[in-house]
Amino acid sequence: MSLFGLGSRNQKTFRPKKNALPGSKGAQLQKHIDATLGSGNLREAVRLPPGEDMDEWLAVNTVDFFNQVNILYGTLTEFCTPANCPTMTAGPKYEYRWADGVTIKKPIEVSAPKYVEYLMDWIEAQLDDESIFPQNLGE
Repeated sequence: MSLFGLGSRNQKTFRPKKNALPGSKGAQLQKHIDATLGSGNLREAVRLPPGEDMDEWLAVNTVDFFNQVNILYGTLTEFCTPANCPTMTAGPKYEYRWADGVTIKKPIEVSAPKYVEYLMDWIEAQLDDESIFPQNLGE
């Protein structure tokens, strides 16, 4: 299982939200995010809390954003299937092809759901990479 408890991407693309350990620095920062995000003041919601580490703040917000995108995409999975979304496009003029530069070096055409699956797997791998996102807050 991954650092963020999101499991394998072999499941459906939607993944459950990862919660920080109670009492941890991440849980404290998450409480601050939850309290300020609904305030209607976006500037305050994204401002670094006094005395907090910028890298930890960015990491917690990045993971939260990843979770929110997963939840949003989960609402679309029944409408966008490989049959009715055979390619990943942005309107009629733009098509996205997948390549991660490691296992798939040359861009390939995939369905929109497969593209999102590849993308979320790639993002999760970045989030699980301790050289990018250390698992212990304060590192």
